[in-house]
Amino acid sequence: MGQCFSDTASLTDFVNRPGVEDKQLTAEDIKRGLGLTAKHLESKKKQVTVVAVGGAINTILLRSRASTADVDFFSVDAANNPVLRDGIKSAAKSMQLGEGWMNNHTALFIAPNTKTNLYNEAISDGVVIFDEPGLKVLAAPWMYCLVAKLEKAGKRGNAKSYDMSDASQYLIQESKRRGTKIKVADIEAKAIAYGAKIQEAQIKELKALCGGYIEG
Repeated sequence: MGQCFSDTASLTDFVNRPGVEDKQLTAEDIKRGLGLTAKHLESKKKQVTVVAVGGAINTILLRSRASTADVDFFSVDAANNPVLRDGIKSAAKSMQLGEGWMNNHTALFIAPNTKTNLYNEAISDGVVIFDEPGLKVLAAPWMYCLVAKLEKAGKRGNAKSYDMSDASQYLIQESKRRGTKIKVADIEAKAIAYGAKIQEAQIKELKALCGGYIEG
């Protein structure tokens, strides 16, 4: 997952790299921003569905974090990219935020076929973060969120203090969805499928954090 897939360039006309925002976004900030974006889309008679990854899920849905730096998402709806980009910019202006408050930088690191599969799986799972006329935001599949966060947690210079806490929340959600403990072998298999590299140290820490939801 660390590889950059340049053939996702159809999305890059409104990629604003994360890490440039001065303000941390609370759940209320995110809801307001998404609401303004939705109103713009509705005014253009558009209905767009995107899939969120990362801190926005923890902040607005799981409530395991007080805030996040930005809203990471991906989409397969290239035709509506321009109007979505304009909606994000309009919300940024209204809220006095940088345009990177909502960005699809994450899409550059997902292989195109994987992105399509994840999008369809998110639609099937139906875990809704936000839904108003014009815009629906779904959570990415829990196993994808988990292995992506475990990979990030293992990278020196890139890991954040909350990464393993985030990962534990995703594991718990997937365990609840399945109604059983998640096998380490399943996590490792998904990591291979998604092209993620996870380390034994992160698996051990995950076990320590939420041993009741993982086995093997």
